[in-house]
Parts: sequence; structure tokens; C-alpha cells
Amino acid sequence: MRLAAALASSLLLTPLPLADHHHVVSVDATAFANVRTFSMREGRATTARPELNNRLIFGKIEDAIRTQLAMRGLKESSNDPDVFVSFVVGEDRPNGPSVIFNQGTLVIDVTARDSNKLIWQGVYTDEKSSPAKHAEKLTSDVKTLLSEFPPKKK
Repeated sequence: MRLAAALASSLLLTPLPLADHHHVVSVDATAFANVRTFSMREGRATTARPELNNRLIFGKIEDAIRTQLAMRGLKESSNDPDVFVSFVVGEDRPNGPSVIFNQGTLVIDVTARDSNKLIWQGVYTDEKSSPAKHAEKLTSDVKTLLSEFPPKKK
């Protein structure tokens, strides 16, 4: 009986691994306050899964990025933008002669136009969802990542 109680309490107190997580990194020396305009670059997929590798999904991601950046005061500009924004979605890994869907990822990159160097990157990883479920969550993943753009000063 005590063993069962101890086991039950240890299970309740042990944190469960999260199915998804995100990570954001930026170049500290970047003057993000001077970033006022952006231009979207074409998104791409690192998976052949049609749920993720299609123009409709890319369009939804682009719209979500535009919305989030506009909410932060940035304007889209095709003429000399301060930064370029691009994204990659999906993740496959080889499994012998075939390929399996390993995990869902969304990577958003912000590159300075003047130096062509990456200044901010957000990575959202979902290790549990199917490609279809991952596709459904991508716009909220964009919102989660871009909630940390621009980065707060330390």
C-alpha cells in the first residue's frame, strides 16, 4: 500500500515532458528600435507532407507573420525594408529506405537587409502532433514566437 502511494505521489510530482516548446535568440547588438519595415521572403518546407508543404499553408503563415509584425508597429515594404522575414516549416528524417515525419517545426528568421545577417530567430517545435494537427496550429505558433519580437532589453 505504501509503495502504491509513493509511486502515485512521485508520478504527480514529476513534471511531464511538454509536447511542444519554443526558443528565441537574437543578436544583442542589434538596434531593434530602428527596425520599422519588413519584407516577406518566400517560405519553404523541409517535408514532403502535403499538409505542410503547400501554398495555402504558406499563405496562412505569411498572413500571421504580417499581422503580428503590424501589431508591433512594423510596416511591410518592398522598397528597401529594414529586415527580411522568412520561414521554414516541417521536419522529416530518414528511416532506412523511407522517410518519416519526425517532428513539426516552424522556424522564423529575421535578417537585416543592410548586412544580410540573421538578427533574430524563433523556433517552435511540436514533437507529438501529426502533420495535419501541426498545420492547424501554425498560426498560433507564429503568434507565440513573435510575441518575443522585438526582444526585450536586458
